[in-house]
Amino acid sequence: MKKIFFCAIIAFLPITLCATDTEDEQAYQKALQYEKQGNIIEAMKWYKKAATKSLHVKEDSSKNEPLLRFGKNSIKKYKNESTSESVEKIIFGNFDIKPYKANFILPYTYDFDKKEGRKQRETIFQLSFKKPLAKNILGLQDTLYLGYTQTSWWQTFETSLPFRETNYRPEIFFEIPYLNEYSPLKAYKIGLLHESNGRGGEDSRSWNRAYIQGLFQYMGVFISPRVWYRFHEWDKKDIDDANGDDNPYMYDYLGYGDLRISVPYRKTFLDVLLRNNLKFNGQNKGAVQVNWTFPLPWIEDMYGFLYYFNGYGESLIDYNRKTQKLGIGFSITR
Repeated sequence: MKKIFFCAIIAFLPITLCATDTEDEQAYQKALQYEKQGNIIEAMKWYKKAATKSLHVKEDSSKNEPLLRFGKNSIKKYKNESTSESVEKIIFGNFDIKPYKANFILPYTYDFDKKEGRKQRETIFQLSFKKPLAKNILGLQDTLYLGYTQTSWWQTFETSLPFRETNYRPEIFFEIPYLNEYSPLKAYKIGLLHESNGRGGEDSRSWNRAYIQGLFQYMGVFISPRVWYRFHEWDKKDIDDANGDDNPYMYDYLGYGDLRISVPYRKTFLDVLLRNNLKFNGQNKGAVQVNWTFPLPWIEDMYGFLYYFNGYGESLIDYNRKTQKLGIGFSITR
């Protein structure tokens, strides 16, 4: 009865104490000893050890085939290794898809600049991931990635909850480490990026860029400058513009690059994005975006998120309209 009682206490473990192996039996006997001595705390420790030791994955003695753990159940491996790998990926979702940029939701943001046809309060969320495609193509220990980022602006304070704007950013890029440990340059990226809002007509916003980006580290601070070249849309003859371009003034508002400064401190992370068109003739346009993430004491692997944006280009539809916005929410990657 006592054994059953202690099994019930540690029922959060996926099995009960049914010690058969030598190590299990030794741990169980020590637990019984401590229990007889009245030392319940030590007895509990050894009962737990006995249960933990029996958690390891065993082989199917009848067929001598190793088993894959799947919760409380087990899945047999196939004789063909490629088949086993495919099954493992399907069941465990192991397709080597990694987080890319921040994945977050800001349930509440407030735009201090009023704009016609929308509420100043809205929700913003972003999904971003990358998938490695190939390694060491250039012979520089490089990795070729396919990346995708989607940001949505959601009018959750409107009656019908419409999505006001969504920006889609698929890209393909190389990440290349810089192997000189004494250099502040740690890595750089070379990529092709498409960005659009998926609309047509006068509301269409899109551009295609080639970019190069560096990653430098100084005294624990990361500095990441990026420059880009925009490919013009000369094939759009139906647009009334000399260049056949439906968004010919991107450079005037978004410039030729940006600068990201990131400061990690313990479990907090401050990320600042700066952008400027470098025109100082009265037509200067730019933007600053500040993301601050911090741990939440009651939730693991999720962070509080404070967001501030001031300038042009928060979204593509507003690339030529000034926005000053403050938001609060949660981030699962940063």
